[in-house]
Amino acid sequence: MSDPFEDLLEPVVPADPDPRFAARLRALLEAAFLTGGTMPATAVQGDVVYASVWSPDAARAGAFYSSVLGWRIDADGRRVQGLSQHLGLWSAASYRTTFLSHAVSDIEAAAERVRAAGGTASPAVEEPYGLSAECVDNQGLRFALHQSGPVARPASSADGEIVYLTMFCADSAAARDFYGSVFGWSFTPGSVADGWQVQGPHPMFGLQGGHPESAVLPMYAVSDVAAAVARVRAAGGTATDPVQMPYGITSDCVDDQGLRFYLGQL
Repeated sequence: MSDPFEDLLEPVVPADPDPRFAARLRALLEAAFLTGGTMPATAVQGDVVYASVWSPDAARAGAFYSSVLGWRIDADGRRVQGLSQHLGLWSAASYRTTFLSHAVSDIEAAAERVRAAGGTASPAVEEPYGLSAECVDNQGLRFALHQSGPVARPASSADGEIVYLTMFCADSAAARDFYGSVFGWSFTPGSVADGWQVQGPHPMFGLQGGHPESAVLPMYAVSDVAAAVARVRAAGGTATDPVQMPYGITSDCVDDQGLRFYLGQL
């Protein structure tokens, strides 16, 4: 006797999911595989594994942030020592931003997603710390892809480390499409106009549209925001008076070369 339900069987059709969904699912599966469903101990796709202050004069920036945040800069003036995060400085005459390098599991595939989403990606280069590819997003913001062995995901932040990143851009919809496609990030509405909370990366990340040019603004952890504000002003920068927010006490700052950042006593 034949199976009475045989006529209901459908032919197998290969799935063709949205690339953004596929990228996000891959990142989530990688995190779950590595950690058994707990908070990842190592960086996952899209995590920021390196951040660098880009300003006209790296040496001057080093002096400023050493005074304000207690950074210890190495002999070549380009790397911050003694922190769990990898932070650095770079002289870039026409840029005032924080340059980010993001972890990926397959740098060639990630570079192809960058290009498909409207950005540019250079060929990957083998560096002492792993494979790296310089990229530009679909609104002109420069960043990098990084593929290496396991990189620790810090469980907490010490004074002088980044606890939050905010990306300013002209078109938030275009940015969400781009980074959702490249890294699998998802976005939920934030508390400010055209502001979005990014779900996925570490450190925590926000996005806001409506700005004339793209830039990344870090929030640095400090144990005493009032004292840090005084140090910013003494070093030639500007800082708003500290404000109590639901998540901590913050101040909006500008360094002595015009680069914006935040201080957070969280």
